[in-house]
Amino acid sequence: MRPRTLLGSFLLLACATPAFADEAKPAPPAPDAPPNEAPAKADAAKDAAPAPPKEGETAAEGQAKPPPPEVIEVSVLGRSDDALQKVPGSGTLIGAKEIRRAMPAETGEILRRVPGLVVRPEEGLGLRLNVGMRGLDPTRSRQVLILEDGMPVAINPYGEPDLYYSTPVERIRAVEVVKGSGSILFGPQTIGGVVNFLTALPPDKPEWSLEAQAGQRNYFKLSGLYGGTAGDARYVLQLTRKQGDGFRGIEFHATDFLGKIAFPTSPRGEATFKIAVYDEFSRSTYVGLTRRMFELDPRMPSIAPHDGFNVRRYDASLTHEYRISEATRLRTFIYGYITDRVWRRQNYDREARPDVTYERVVGDSSVSGAAIYFRNTSMVRDREYEVLGIEPRVEHRFETGRVRHTITAGMRGHIETADRKQFQGDIIDTGAGNVQDREHHRTFAFAAYAQDRLAFRDDLLVTPGVRVEYAANLRNVDRTSESGTAKDVNNRGTSDSVAVMPGIGMVYGTPKLNFFGGVHVGYAPPRVSAAISPGGQDTQLDAEESTNYEIGMRLARPKWIRAEVTGFVMSFRNQIVTGTEASGSQSELANGGRTLHRGVEAQVTFGVGQALHLPLTVDVTGRYTFSVATFRGGPFDGNRLPYAPLHTASATLDVEHRIGIGAQVAWSYLSDQFADEYNTVLVDPTGRLGLVPSYHLVDVALRYRHAKTGLGALLTMKNALDQVFVATRLPDGIQTGGFRQINVGLRWDHR
Repeated sequence: MRPRTLLGSFLLLACATPAFADEAKPAPPAPDAPPNEAPAKADAAKDAAPAPPKEGETAAEGQAKPPPPEVIEVSVLGRSDDALQKVPGSGTLIGAKEIRRAMPAETGEILRRVPGLVVRPEEGLGLRLNVGMRGLDPTRSRQVLILEDGMPVAINPYGEPDLYYSTPVERIRAVEVVKGSGSILFGPQTIGGVVNFLTALPPDKPEWSLEAQAGQRNYFKLSGLYGGTAGDARYVLQLTRKQGDGFRGIEFHATDFLGKIAFPTSPRGEATFKIAVYDEFSRSTYVGLTRRMFELDPRMPSIAPHDGFNVRRYDASLTHEYRISEATRLRTFIYGYITDRVWRRQNYDREARPDVTYERVVGDSSVSGAAIYFRNTSMVRDREYEVLGIEPRVEHRFETGRVRHTITAGMRGHIETADRKQFQGDIIDTGAGNVQDREHHRTFAFAAYAQDRLAFRDDLLVTPGVRVEYAANLRNVDRTSESGTAKDVNNRGTSDSVAVMPGIGMVYGTPKLNFFGGVHVGYAPPRVSAAISPGGQDTQLDAEESTNYEIGMRLARPKWIRAEVTGFVMSFRNQIVTGTEASGSQSELANGGRTLHRGVEAQVTFGVGQALHLPLTVDVTGRYTFSVATFRGGPFDGNRLPYAPLHTASATLDVEHRIGIGAQVAWSYLSDQFADEYNTVLVDPTGRLGLVPSYHLVDVALRYRHAKTGLGALLTMKNALDQVFVATRLPDGIQTGGFRQINVGLRWDHR
């Protein structure tokens, strides 16, 4: 199915399908600020209360007016003031206020503020998100379920769960993270946890904002948002354009559009329709520096300046709720998206071949592996991914004796396709070439889940649940290369997998102090390219499964303290890890066998200004994670997993005065990591193996906003220490990070 056909079919389906509900009571926008900056949880009660009468209007007249229609969205934490107390496991919410104060340049900056998460830089621009959780491999975020407004972000969630596209930071108003047994309500991947990016909400009155930034390396960004009402409907439109020369000459430009409309469909139903388009080009490359290159000049420009990466994504979703009764509501969520990805890479060798004339040689050719030999040809990897799904979910509340039940149950039908083509170009900057490989993937998937939150008392919740996932895969290869020669074939194969994931969690206490614990089975389906061989044979590959345990405590008393501490254990029967030279491939996946992850994570926030009754806000937050992820049995028994640091830490100090002046200093730390299963310490000449040293990051942000006019100014200094470090040895060589970037900007908003 071609893109226009799929998108057109989805839009027709979305507009014609009645949808249904998730929460019975009107929900305020997510925490922390005014409408499109996610208001604070405490605003929920305020929003639910009758509005005071306007001047010249009686109280009865003022209260007779119905509230504006609800904005429906998919949340993984829930929208009530005590949502975290009800989550059967650890959860983190980063609200709009915290995001506004940080003024992040890329999404990874936000996620570094979540205990247990590791964000690995790649090209330094934040265009490709690599996030891991509790010792899981961060490569392409393939072992963490990433959602945007409840919709999967991975290009093919079942068959190829990689993030070659990730939600632009300008869209994000809040971030939800769930790591415990509550994650079984979402899938298909539940081995690590769930990250949900919440985007702008349609406001109930006109508002707009305009922001411009400029900075080093010709960086420029212009972003605008406008929201308002039209009859009973509310809408918001957002457009962002950013570009720059990038670090190490990796230039980029990206354009992003987001639109939402929320409207009532009946006295008991509301819907939200969303559409978005993202278009990006960058000089991102797989090949990095060798050891000698990095030692001579870690700031060396990209050694593959002819490489080019294009990604374009179209997505749409419709979420509709219907309140059948006070105790029962039904929601239907329909989503679909198309991702086109074209990556041109200049061909190269690690060792010179006598039969090849090279376009250029970079590095020290007198040392084996210390130079890159670039050919005068290129390889173009052209990928097209399509995803379409529908998920109805029902929630019903009832009582049996003194026990209150809240049952959540649903199912999902999902289809995804991938058309993969590879072209051999005769010149280094071609956009075409001779077809070397061509294949088609298709996955039909079905999921069903049920969870019952049992309230034995107001302070004791027990939540058992189960999720079932089934996926049927097809791989059809019709052209392949053998011994350097492309030929037509007709290799067709199928495979399927099924998994049952039970879980149970418990919470004891109140929103001010509670203890929680739980256990659940984690699952990740096998990739199509791994489950079916190029010849069409079913490899009988098992899904990736784990048993996850956690126990913890949350504190929110007194008002100026917020804290959470969690201990966790994850036991894998077979974990899939990124291949290295030890496993025969630097960028492919490999069976890691049995692994064990265990550790503790903690976060505490002190409202110093509130505690000391200061005339300004002074907030201090500290986060720390200790995680040991090791192989169990086999040739690597006891060794740490690649790219699984023992220690991560971060801290922020934020100061804000009521006149509108504010400042923030943010620090983060990542301890050293191994790049291979052997835990090699010495760096080899290629730069692909060896210890990845620890590093620190410091960000500084200054801001001012004049309350009456809405005019403001900002100054950000990302990576203020300007200490370049080895960010990763993947995909193929040393990728450097830590470059300082100073930006200034103006913002004008009206609410």
